Amino acid sequence: MTGDHPDVPGIGDAPFNAGGRRATRNRDHHDAVEGDEAPDRSLILAGVARDARLDQKFLLLIILSSAIATLGLLQSSAAVVIGAMLVSPLMGPIMGVGFGLATLESNLIKRSLVTIAAGMAVAILVAMTVIWLSPIQDVTAELRARTQPTLLDLGVAVVGGIAGVYAIMRKLSGVMVGVAIATALVPPLSTVGFGLVTGRFDFAMGAALLFLTNTLAIAFAATIVARVNRFGPSLTPQHTALQVVGIIATLGILSIPLALSLNNIARELLARTTVQAQLDRLIDKDDRIDSLNVRIEDGAVAVDGVVLVDQYAARLNATLASKVRDRLDRDVRVQIVQLRQQTNAAAEYEEQLSRRLAALEQREQDSQTILAGLTVGQLVRRDRVLVDAQARRVVVARERDAEGEAVADAIDRIMASVQADHPQWLIQNGALSAAEPRANAPIAAEAAATR
Repeated sequence: MTGDHPDVPGIGDAPFNAGGRRATRNRDHHDAVEGDEAPDRSLILAGVARDARLDQKFLLLIILSSAIATLGLLQSSAAVVIGAMLVSPLMGPIMGVGFGLATLESNLIKRSLVTIAAGMAVAILVAMTVIWLSPIQDVTAELRARTQPTLLDLGVAVVGGIAGVYAIMRKLSGVMVGVAIATALVPPLSTVGFGLVTGRFDFAMGAALLFLTNTLAIAFAATIVARVNRFGPSLTPQHTALQVVGIIATLGILSIPLALSLNNIARELLARTTVQAQLDRLIDKDDRIDSLNVRIEDGAVAVDGVVLVDQYAARLNATLASKVRDRLDRDVRVQIVQLRQQTNAAAEYEEQLSRRLAALEQREQDSQTILAGLTVGQLVRRDRVLVDAQARRVVVARERDAEGEAVADAIDRIMASVQADHPQWLIQNGALSAAEPRANAPIAAEAAATR
């Protein structure tokens, strides 16, 4: 290739030779036709080559991005995962592969591939380390969302790659932010790390397929757009056709597992919709579905869940399986658990009972606190205190003549203080009569009152 791209690493001044055909250009004619666009192309290629370099900045950003993505996936936080997409520097080397294929620059392609490989390895290792250290290793919705790529993901990546190239050529940094969010690159690598650490190799394979889908689609979209905008040497129609066929064949092979995954998701969605509709017809209007799980297992529809009913339906599972089988023409296994839901009267009774139990517990706590307050300093013996928790009444059996003036005043102050702390209770003095039993009667009376 001629020296149309000065100072671009990996792009030299020697004419380009593609399959024995020298791609020559007349510089004067090129400048006359292109005008001021040629220097812009050189600057664009220089920027792409710079962003594809493997340096300390790239490694630091990929480490931070992987750590953020992994924590976001474990927390099932979409906002945190989006933040990791913005930090990720992987878009640079992927665009480098695309422009390298368009310009047929082997040095740029090799450099970009090395950077991508290093970024993948570092991202997965960081994710594995974070997950290994984390006490939380549950499967979240954000993790599961990256384990079943479909043709829709391929379409998003292709469109995102086109938008990314357009943003690079027009220097629209805001568009690149949107492309980074739409074409998730680091979160699938974090999901690969999760699958490897937790032994969920199906998660690791699915996430790896999603990353491969995004990477190839973005790179090939960049190649096509760059070729349309006359980046790279002039090729014969045969070489151009060969390049196009290679891209289409690669995306076609990649589309096979994506199409199968999309078909499985569509079948599960149809099965769930059918089960939901038939179950709604079988239960009464006052019954409700508490949980419902529908999945495809070995070609059969497996259904399990919980339904809250007023009256138990003896043949609900068999009837539902028969109706769904007729609709979908496949085997159906149903395991629906029916639970009686509470009526309004039962709920009110349960609430009243709960309030009464809470009140009794509170009275018991109050009685213990009052006893402790009255017997402080042992001026009043415990067996002299009679407690009726049901009536919220406390009687202190006293013999004022035997107490003495100082002790009697102290006991009065203690009783007044306890009474002030518990105004809902009645705390009063009492006297022992000759007819009252002396030793165990107060204790027995207290136990009977608090029972």
